[in-house]
Amino acid sequence: MFSQKFMLSQKFYTHGRLSRPIILHSRYLSNIPQSSSKEVGIKELIQRDIKHAEQVGVIAPAPLDANTFRKIVHTTWELTKFYFYGALAIYKRRQNISAIKTRIRNGGLHLTRAEGRLIELQRKDVNKVIPFVILAILMEELIPVIAIYAPFMLPSTCILPSQQARIEEKKAVKALDASVSYRALFAELNGKAQDGKLPLSALRGNGSAAAMCGVLRLPTFGNDLLRTWRIQQHLKFIKKDDDLLIRDDLLNTLSNEELLQALEERGFITMGIKTTEARNRLKWWLDSVRDHSDDVLARRLSLLAERR
Repeated sequence: MFSQKFMLSQKFYTHGRLSRPIILHSRYLSNIPQSSSKEVGIKELIQRDIKHAEQVGVIAPAPLDANTFRKIVHTTWELTKFYFYGALAIYKRRQNISAIKTRIRNGGLHLTRAEGRLIELQRKDVNKVIPFVILAILMEELIPVIAIYAPFMLPSTCILPSQQARIEEKKAVKALDASVSYRALFAELNGKAQDGKLPLSALRGNGSAAAMCGVLRLPTFGNDLLRTWRIQQHLKFIKKDDDLLIRDDLLNTLSNEELLQALEERGFITMGIKTTEARNRLKWWLDSVRDHSDDVLARRLSLLAERR
């Protein structure tokens, strides 16, 4: 019974083909409270997140005749189920990924882009799920606070819809701020590129690694070694995604939502961009990497600096 209920709630949360939550689509965003933790208290913000989750059916609301104590108990239990089945979904996802890899290994249909993105999402979630489970067992009440201040710690299946929307909003603002604030730094990086390639070593010092993490919507905490590692891992994923987009000629089949996501993952600012322009920008990127089979990460790093 609980499993069926959780699967129903997940329909409101996760898109079947993408790693990006469906709740981010514009038709859902209008119903999500957008107040930040600076405008309201943390307690009120958490309550708004829970109320919105109840409104869209992710968790069940307390009975109307419940007193305050029963409401607290009910909400705590509903959140516990949400986190439990979210972690369980990551475990069960392994079976699908194992079947995909077995099919390819046995000479079946090649990897699709949706499958490649699912595998990447699973890689990220697996790294987060064990610390998350420990945290949920010991200090479950801290999870909503972490969703506000350290959202990168949470698996994708354990974030409430309005929390996810706020996370994406903060990433977009952060990317825009980095793009504007570090414009001179990106110009300097572009000048270091040779033959259309910029090595990762060029990001050492001067805040270059933090600036690049910012535009790529990656966490910026830590030292340059950790930031550069994040950039490297992200560019490896982008390289695979580029290959699948080019191989299957998917550019003109992507929806507007998919186009925006692809651009954001490649460091573009998408606020106010129209679909035609979004498709042209992604085409520019794909054309720029199409014939570069050597030092593919350095090529993409150069494009990140060049297009500013």
